[in-house]
Amino acid sequence: MIAAIAFALSAMVGPANQAEPAEVDPPTQSRAQGNKPQIIVQPQKSEGDRREELREFTRKIVREPRRKRAIASFRFPICPQVIGIAAEDARAIEARIRENAERVGLGADDEAKCTPTIRAAFMAAQAGPPESWLDEGSPQLAHLPLYQRHWVLTEEGPVRAYNRVVLRDAWGQPLLFSKGNARVFGALDQISELRPFSTSDPINVNEITGAAVMIELEAAQGLSLAQLADYITMRTLLATSVPEPGEPVAAATILTLFQSDNPPEALTVYDLALLDELYNASLFSSPRRVIARTAAQTTKIERSGEE
Repeated sequence: MIAAIAFALSAMVGPANQAEPAEVDPPTQSRAQGNKPQIIVQPQKSEGDRREELREFTRKIVREPRRKRAIASFRFPICPQVIGIAAEDARAIEARIRENAERVGLGADDEAKCTPTIRAAFMAAQAGPPESWLDEGSPQLAHLPLYQRHWVLTEEGPVRAYNRVVLRDAWGQPLLFSKGNARVFGALDQISELRPFSTSDPINVNEITGAAVMIELEAAQGLSLAQLADYITMRTLLATSVPEPGEPVAAATILTLFQSDNPPEALTVYDLALLDELYNASLFSSPRRVIARTAAQTTKIERSGEE
């Protein structure tokens, strides 16, 4: 709900029996013009400026990976599972997520008993506020590096989202790190060295093998199933964050679903450009290429009037 704000104007009147009229300041220019608002026409941004604005925005959304690492994405068809709401609504959201995955060429497993790789849970009031759902000791976050765990635990609002990412080498094999006698993912003691295929592309692939989204049920009231499905799509098919509160949003995006008073009804031009560029890019495309092409595609559609 957008609160209406009313402004009251009051006038002060001097005593009627005053002998000499008080001096009155001459009317200002705005009064003389009847308080007409001043209209300032802002010039349209150049294509180059618009692209740079979108590139900077995208870097924050995808949390641009470290050098020599690709943006994390799924590499195999996904299997969504939605819980915490009516079964009919859950199946509708799952179907929409599958459609989105098919749309970008990723694909989805249609088997009724497929192993879920995307899980979305709507949290009832009994689960407590979002801040209480997860903490440093939560087993759900045990697989995350410390910096990714920090992202999850410091997110504000009614949503918590995280991805299981496996770092693979140029031949598709998981990179194993050694820590004592154990072989585990995510430790930083030692990493095998590989020669890159080129100096411009990353040698490692960040593969998302699973993703989860937790949404406060009360916050989802009044939103359409399509909006919720598309939001879950953007939080899981990419390891995205949401725009920082108070910061300008350079492009309309479903990621503002729980922040905006008038959120998009579905995936936007920008959202589709980002998904398309990531899932149609080379397996080893650098983050810079994906980000630049997303900005270019969005700008092209905006200027053609197809948005």
